[in-house]
Amino acid sequence: MSINTNTAKPAGGRRGPLLMAAASLCWSLGGLCLKFIPWGAMSIIGLRALLAAAVFAIYRRGVKVSFTRGNALAALCLSATTILFVFANKMTTAAAAILLQFTAPAFIILIQFISYRARPRPSELSAVSVTVLGMLLFFADKLEPGNLLGNLLSIASGLSFAGVFVCNKRPDTDPDHALFLGFLLNAAIGLPFACFDAAIRFELVPWGFMALLGIVQVGLAYVFFSAGIRRTPALLACLITALEPVLNPVWVALATGERPGPFTLAGGAAIIVTVVVYNIWAEKKQIDNPA
Repeated sequence: MSINTNTAKPAGGRRGPLLMAAASLCWSLGGLCLKFIPWGAMSIIGLRALLAAAVFAIYRRGVKVSFTRGNALAALCLSATTILFVFANKMTTAAAAILLQFTAPAFIILIQFISYRARPRPSELSAVSVTVLGMLLFFADKLEPGNLLGNLLSIASGLSFAGVFVCNKRPDTDPDHALFLGFLLNAAIGLPFACFDAAIRFELVPWGFMALLGIVQVGLAYVFFSAGIRRTPALLACLITALEPVLNPVWVALATGERPGPFTLAGGAAIIVTVVVYNIWAEKKQIDNPA
């Protein structure tokens, strides 16, 4: 069993990274939507996954799933990432949860080295290091000591998030099937909570944002992800997702008037520049050394 671990992108050039950026843009709406949905976390997970599964069924024009080992592993990683991150947010600060989840790029390098003997290039290590530094700057004003268990769950969600990228690059994984299976799994886990959630009422605003959350923030995001991950190396794809926490406060600021501080702006700029420069470097390397 082998996967594509190098920086060279398959046919598609810039299309893969642009699709991953579009996925990150959709994911970044989560913080804004959740501010207007006063329901339990597991209820939101279940309903969001159900709506996302519906979007994916329309996109795929069917509901059939191939139960290969790769599809099952990718689906389990997706489900675990969502659930672990939700509980981590309940037990530690939101900033710590996001920052620790972004150990994912380091875990990708570690998984690829242990499982596939793929040694990381200096450029990859540099890109990960600068991006993590950018994340530290980005959350510098918000970092506080958090609950130890919550921090550990955040790191675990980073490991499972790395698994989403690595497993979707396996030859026995079809991202469409794997993601759809992951949505069905989360819906099965979360919907029973929604059935007994007294906070859920037929109110226009929460249901409107719930629709945005399920259809766009997850459903459409993973349509972009499914197409993008086929054309983008796992590490680069994961680095691009660092755009999500950068964009998240932008929508919140537009809606609430909350303004980011200087460290947040500096960290966001570092992340964006690193992702863009690394992608240009990877594309140039592909042109100079075609597969």
